[in-house]
Amino acid sequence: MDSEIAYYRQLQEHLDKLPIGYPKTNSGVELRILKLLFTSIEVKVALCLSLGNASVETIRKRLNKKFGISYKTEKVARILHDMFMKGAINRSRKEPFKYSNAMLAIGMFEHQVGDLSKEMVEMVHQYFDEGFDDEFFRSSLPQLRTSPHMKAIVPEFNIATYDNMREIVRKTSKSIQVANCVCKEGEAILGKPCKQTKDFEVCLMFDAKNYLDRGKARTITKDECLEIINRAEREGLVLQPGNSLQPFCICLCCGCCCGVLTSAKKFEKPAELIAHNFYAKVEEGLCTGCTICVNRCQMEAIHIENKKAIIDLYRCIGCSLCVTTCKTEALTLMGKTKKTIPPRNAVMLYLGILSDKVSKQKMMGNMLKLLTGKQL
Repeated sequence: MDSEIAYYRQLQEHLDKLPIGYPKTNSGVELRILKLLFTSIEVKVALCLSLGNASVETIRKRLNKKFGISYKTEKVARILHDMFMKGAINRSRKEPFKYSNAMLAIGMFEHQVGDLSKEMVEMVHQYFDEGFDDEFFRSSLPQLRTSPHMKAIVPEFNIATYDNMREIVRKTSKSIQVANCVCKEGEAILGKPCKQTKDFEVCLMFDAKNYLDRGKARTITKDECLEIINRAEREGLVLQPGNSLQPFCICLCCGCCCGVLTSAKKFEKPAELIAHNFYAKVEEGLCTGCTICVNRCQMEAIHIENKKAIIDLYRCIGCSLCVTTCKTEALTLMGKTKKTIPPRNAVMLYLGILSDKVSKQKMMGNMLKLLTGKQL
């Protein structure tokens, strides 16, 4: 293995320590993805970052200590800025900026929105098939959850705020942004446009300064956001907010493009991989077997048998898309007996995912390192 390839392998191993790791494959496709994202100097800089934010000066010192590269602070800052702008790493919201490693998803791949190449999309698809799917769904605590469209909720139904995306939007004090869906862009590049909607601009985010700084999103009003959610219900898109009480995003997803849903559908019991508190139920006496629900379901959880809709609860994620358009009201949304309550915020979410990966003792050490700005 030549020295340049060795650094990319080191970075793969380094990124594999993140909450959602970056596993090795037999084909080496993961290294080819890294080569698209990082130049020969940037791969070394990335090896000086961690899950926790680090200042430019700290990174400069690490670069010197690890690789004997003695750049001036200004040069390191320029390299870090370039890496951030092309979506290879994360940056703090406020100056003086601090930097950290980004996961592949949700992270580096999503940051390529607007700049995707066919080569990148094909390699990411290959990587998902060869190893990343298993890593993404490894944790019992998923990055996203499914929340129902409120049109399916009857007035007397008691629904928690964390499952009511319209209420989240109404009450938030944060700015709201919308960006194009990187999954829909990717599929379109491959000649497979979305079957559910022609609108690419369906990714909702809160206080997404990093996307704004990169020119990848625009700020919208609460009313505009609510109308996008309304349109998502009409066009058959699943609400998938970030899995926390204070969600950092609301993804509007389809079963033909969304990386999360298309990957989950490959498993025998995808409902076990996606956090959700509801499921659909059929009243057979009211069902006419019209197949509208079959076409609306993004998880292939419904089929018609003897002119009646049958729901596979191992595949149903409680999105309610089948319920909202049932003309005979044969379909209703039911609450699961055992509710899954999301973590308080994104930090607690990713620490929880990380705790699934390492021992309790190592987890405490990792938290201490994060608090002191050291590398994991």
